[in-house]
Amino acid sequence: MMLDALVSSLSTDRLLPPEAAFMARTDLFQTRMLGYTPGLLEAVTVLLMGVINGRTAVRHEGGVGPEIQAIYRRAGLVVEEETLVYRTAEEAWALADGLIEKGKRFFWPYPLPAGRFPEHAHLVTTGTWLALNSKGSLAEIVPSEHLARRRVLSHEALADFEPDSPVFLKSAGEAATGWGFAVRHCPDRESFLAAREWMAQNRESVPAVVVEEAVEVERCWCAGLGIVDQGATCFGGAEQIFSSPGHQAGSMVDPDHPLPAEGRRLAERVGEVARQRGFRGVAGLDIGLARDGRLIVFDPNFRFNSSTTQVLLHDSAAARAGLRVSRSFQVNPTLPFSQVAERLLAPIDEAWFVPTRCFNAEKCPAVEGKHIVTGFVLGEDRGAVEAASLKLKERLEA
Repeated sequence: MMLDALVSSLSTDRLLPPEAAFMARTDLFQTRMLGYTPGLLEAVTVLLMGVINGRTAVRHEGGVGPEIQAIYRRAGLVVEEETLVYRTAEEAWALADGLIEKGKRFFWPYPLPAGRFPEHAHLVTTGTWLALNSKGSLAEIVPSEHLARRRVLSHEALADFEPDSPVFLKSAGEAATGWGFAVRHCPDRESFLAAREWMAQNRESVPAVVVEEAVEVERCWCAGLGIVDQGATCFGGAEQIFSSPGHQAGSMVDPDHPLPAEGRRLAERVGEVARQRGFRGVAGLDIGLARDGRLIVFDPNFRFNSSTTQVLLHDSAAARAGLRVSRSFQVNPTLPFSQVAERLLAPIDEAWFVPTRCFNAEKCPAVEGKHIVTGFVLGEDRGAVEAASLKLKERLEA
């Protein structure tokens, strides 16, 4: 059975320039403030399947083998890219070297090993990327009326600081951050002291700390951006689901609660500033709707985000299935991969699950026997997608 093909809501040409090549294989030093494991270094290379068609990608064989491609074809996920396959880090570096000779330029979610490639080989220079993604520099690109009250303090100044209301502490350095790994919610003095101590223990990677007002929000979205020479385009947003303040546990696209039009305009305004500073490619911004009605930008994400593919494919998948709402999904089953693939067939054929990343652990010892199945489930409403997510999780972990 073959479903109708899924179509991205924004063409690749409005996401990336023609010479862009996806080269995401980095090292644990560059991802030290993300909690990365060796397996994630490989698994991150197989994201964005089906939404960067017409471009080149260097990907680990665990996510691009025939067993994986068969799943995507079944789901109507069209992958039309130049895929270069590697097994070891050395092979990835060699493939990248060959792309440089062809005039390709790399984009990545986190910086590549320091000094391994010349700066002209990157779509965005490392310095520009680091500056735009630093939480401490957010005020340089976001209008002040769209920021929470914040200050950047040295560790010495932080040692003498006492908050008079709940705050967040965030790394203000240029080390790559994400997943809420370097963010601490401090609703009381005890949590503040613990967060301050954690920041101090990691001061080699956290040279200064953002102290930010803990704004109460109605909802928060990750707004997606495509930034090319012609301008910045917001292609929508996914509502963020939090397991605790500052720590995201998933993404929801619900037409009853979309990113407001003003939020799209704000994202494009910030994206244009980044474009003028040299950024090109896929990006995102965490934008919250405060209880007083203000739109607040909380974090810069000048890289693709966990919700990028979901947002780009949601409209097509929802129309195909006749279902309105989608929720992100990820599970790490340990069954033989052939059984995992078999158990995905019915949810895919019934059009309520769209796989966006599948990774076969049998081809990558670093992931320690845990496959990766990432995608999004669809349902008529929020309750239905939560039930569908639980149903699929149980199906794959049984």
